[in-house]
Amino acid sequence: MQPKIYISYSPGKLGSVFALFYFESGDDIYGWHIEARGLYFSAAFLMAEHFYANRTPHLYRSVQDDVYGPWTIDYPPTRDEIRCPVPESVGHELERAQSRFVEEWLFFKSDGDIEADESAYRTQALPVQEVNVKARRLLRMVRQDGVWTFMTPGLDINIVQFLRKYWRLCEKVPAH
Repeated sequence: MQPKIYISYSPGKLGSVFALFYFESGDDIYGWHIEARGLYFSAAFLMAEHFYANRTPHLYRSVQDDVYGPWTIDYPPTRDEIRCPVPESVGHELERAQSRFVEEWLFFKSDGDIEADESAYRTQALPVQEVNVKARRLLRMVRQDGVWTFMTPGLDINIVQFLRKYWRLCEKVPAH
């Protein structure tokens, strides 16, 4: 399965990054999402159950950035932890896709070997925050009204809007 990708970067908002990949399976969506603002970020695997069905979708996400650890339901809201709702075969694919996605698109301030990205950011007078879009990928982003975006063909923008509306950011963790 080829994942669909959406990334937005707002250099003027403390280096705000919103990145997502997902793939569809029947009526459900599986993916990974990271949202970063300045010194804090939230990263987790996700499942939007019944997203394309004629019923209320449920948004599940991993509590940690661990597909096999505990999960919670962001929509409809609850604080209960649940077992991973993702089939094991999908979990393995999510891990592989997340690794490729991060390797191709993102770098973290705590990573080693980021000198080239840091230099490119300095050249463009962009802040290097805890989570950043790789410098070579910035050229592929459309810049409009202070927000830079990239999306793969066929991406369903409704998924992005769903996450922006229901993803709980209250469990942000400070970056290391």
